[in-house]
Amino acid sequence: MPVIRKYGFAIAVLALCAVMGLYLYLSSSKEAKPSLDQNLKAPSFSLTDLDGNNVTLENTNGKVRVIYFFYANCPDICPPTTYLMTQVQDKLKDSGNFGKDVEFLSITFDPKRDTTDAMKQFASKFDIDASGWKFLREDSEEDTSKLMKDFGLGLAKDPSTNLFTHTDTITFVDKQGVVRKYLTGSIDETQNADKITKVVDALLEE
Repeated sequence: MPVIRKYGFAIAVLALCAVMGLYLYLSSSKEAKPSLDQNLKAPSFSLTDLDGNNVTLENTNGKVRVIYFFYANCPDICPPTTYLMTQVQDKLKDSGNFGKDVEFLSITFDPKRDTTDAMKQFASKFDIDASGWKFLREDSEEDTSKLMKDFGLGLAKDPSTNLFTHTDTITFVDKQGVVRKYLTGSIDETQNADKITKVVDALLEE
């Protein structure tokens, strides 16, 4: 009893700190798990990679797909978002999931200018691991625009400048071919590689 009277306040403070610590830990753990708040069947596609191979939605099933629509002449958001994705790539390589369980697909919506050589030149500016990252195109700009819209994304072209207004959106498709999450890329100042990796991890855990 004398010990309790002497140290009772300190014990109470320590107990309160322990309770608060547990609460903060559980809260942060809960917040760390992202919500997979979309449920859209991803549209089928048939595109060509930089080696001339045909890539479809169906033949990539079984992997989590991280999809980004871009164009090589983009003057602003495409390069920094691609760089952001290289950071995610490196985190997934560290965990052993990149290429084996996760695949990145960068799809151009400017195929008239984005020839295979132009896309190779764009990709060469970044530390890209081709074992798990494909750059894709098709010949028809109209079909690519439709594919973006089918993914729920917007696109508009200014014919006077040949520049595009487009969404800076990274799309996450689960192993079964369902869109489960959209995240804004580099245009969102709060975005970072950890947030994106957590979405991929959540899909891998399913």
